[in-house]
Amino acid sequence: MQKLAHLFQPLRIGRMELKNRIVVPGMDPSFGIDDEGRVTEEFIAFVVERARSRPGMIVSPAMAVHPTGIANPGTVHMLLVSDEHILPSLEGLVRAVHQHDVPFGAQLTHCGLGHLPDLAIVPSERPAGTEMGPTRAATPQDIHEFVRSFGLAAERCIGIGFDFVEIHGAHAYLINEFLTPRYNQRTDEYGGPFENRTRFLLEVVREVRSRVGAGTPIGVRLGGDDFIGEGGWQLPELCRLAPILQKEGVDYLNITQGGFSYGTIQINIAPMYEPQGAFVRFAAEVKKHVSIPVGTVGRIKDPLMADRIVREGQADFVCMARAQLADPELVEKARRGNLADVRPCLAECLGCIEGIFRHATASCAVNPRVGREHSVKDVPGEKGGAPRRVLVAGGGVAGLEAARRAALSGHRVTLCESRGWLGGQVRLAAMIPQRQEMADILPWYERQLHQLGVEIRLNTTVDEGLLDRIKPDVLVLATGSLPEASLGFVAGLANIDSIQVIMVDELLEDRRPTGDTVLVVGGDQVGMEVADYLSEQGKAVHVVEAGPHFAHKLATNDRRYLMSRLKAKGVRQYKSVEKVEIRPGDEVWVIAAGQTPAGAGGRLQLPGIDTIVLAAQRRPSVFLAEVAEGKAIEVRIVGDAAGVADQEQGTIMAAIATGYDAGRRI
Repeated sequence: MQKLAHLFQPLRIGRMELKNRIVVPGMDPSFGIDDEGRVTEEFIAFVVERARSRPGMIVSPAMAVHPTGIANPGTVHMLLVSDEHILPSLEGLVRAVHQHDVPFGAQLTHCGLGHLPDLAIVPSERPAGTEMGPTRAATPQDIHEFVRSFGLAAERCIGIGFDFVEIHGAHAYLINEFLTPRYNQRTDEYGGPFENRTRFLLEVVREVRSRVGAGTPIGVRLGGDDFIGEGGWQLPELCRLAPILQKEGVDYLNITQGGFSYGTIQINIAPMYEPQGAFVRFAAEVKKHVSIPVGTVGRIKDPLMADRIVREGQADFVCMARAQLADPELVEKARRGNLADVRPCLAECLGCIEGIFRHATASCAVNPRVGREHSVKDVPGEKGGAPRRVLVAGGGVAGLEAARRAALSGHRVTLCESRGWLGGQVRLAAMIPQRQEMADILPWYERQLHQLGVEIRLNTTVDEGLLDRIKPDVLVLATGSLPEASLGFVAGLANIDSIQVIMVDELLEDRRPTGDTVLVVGGDQVGMEVADYLSEQGKAVHVVEAGPHFAHKLATNDRRYLMSRLKAKGVRQYKSVEKVEIRPGDEVWVIAAGQTPAGAGGRLQLPGIDTIVLAAQRRPSVFLAEVAEGKAIEVRIVGDAAGVADQEQGTIMAAIATGYDAGRRI
């Protein structure tokens, strides 16, 4: 048990007292609104799941104050507070959260440039490089209308029971656009010098205060850096603005980072390529200039880190968003000191932000219940009938999750793994530079399985003899997949004289050495990560990909960082390749249709290739299914064995999701 004394100190914000310093910040899971724009039961269940753990406070997703301020209308779900018919459903959400005695705040915004593909109203005409769709510069009448809309929205929200208001002035939304010289090139009283660019925000703060009264806490969310370089909103101006906002009666500041990118890779929802706690420095600097509470956010997944941030005076409260997607019981577990039981966020971005990018329902790579809290319940010991004998073949994350969920229901579970260790492909993936956190989930699984009484047998291959000895009622086949030789894509392997050919699993698991110049066949997630692994060792690396995109299965946020790393290290990349041809004398040719990066006529020789790593195709390993079915054993196939490696979301998220669903349905 580890006590987090500083994280669980109370905190006063205006007249509101927080019982601890952990905050659930505004998160848009993309499933919160029905076709009429009202809050759904699914979203209420999602928020309540996190309220049960009793965080210090919860902030709503960003809600638009004006019809022109909705982000991505038609694709992103965003509440429009100016639409009165949504208020009863929103009031129902507030009541549900208040049942758990947690302060609940309304986050209000106008998305400005984010109102795409429709006409976006912005401070001044769209700056070059945004490529966000048509824009129109706000007139003075527009500005006055938006200021009034913020005030009316705040009044409505407090009227239906919200405890406080947070004005969203970051992430390239309209207020941030007015603050930022790159976006704001006006020549009137709202543009130019600092005093003019901050005028819109200050008018919004005053209007909100006049509408909600002196007793209602008001917070402002601001960025420490837009990460857009010259002309961006940066920390010195934020530190200049912070005491002005305090004098205006703002009760707290919530410091974030990032916005629309101009060729930079840093964004507000950072993947594991960014260090944990990388952005705390912004809040720490702001705290030097104000006496009101200051919050921080961004890559903080560990309650111990959160406690240290508060203890060292870097921030007064800590927003933990993705961490509470991964484990909605994080606050309660931290309160009890059971930190080893906290299911860790991997910062993979696949389920959360990528779900929104791909216009799908957001989820979580390690928590398949996200978005399904209303319909899918985890009730310990709740079986569909008598306990069953379950054998899980394979100790990758799909098998681990299937074993955990089946045991949670009360079934008798044995898990067998042919290797001497658990983790499967995830343990190999954690060998890639700056992706070591992939393995953080494995100690959690081992602890959960131990607590649930799952028998784990390492160095044990499930075969017909073992099936006869254990006599399971259910076999969960989590035997993964095997890399294939890509014979249809790589022609002329028989012509090889001295080139070394390695399967990707051999490269990583056996730590096989390679020559100095390596060709990686396959440019999706695995191939590009292997290219990073090899180039980090100083190898000259070429990657060929049959498709039109590289690392397609990676989340956009991860891909930006990875591709930037590969470019900096000089990794040569060839896409839309028809085949690789190996000719006598170890000549390696890349053949592509038409004019491509492969060169004129689509043909290019790659000289000096010492090693070829095959990282393209994989084959599910399911030979045991037929044997088990012949013995009248119920079979459930999960993870890569079920073919998820070939699917668009063929990742840890898909593997865990199939394991979870198989386990709960037994």
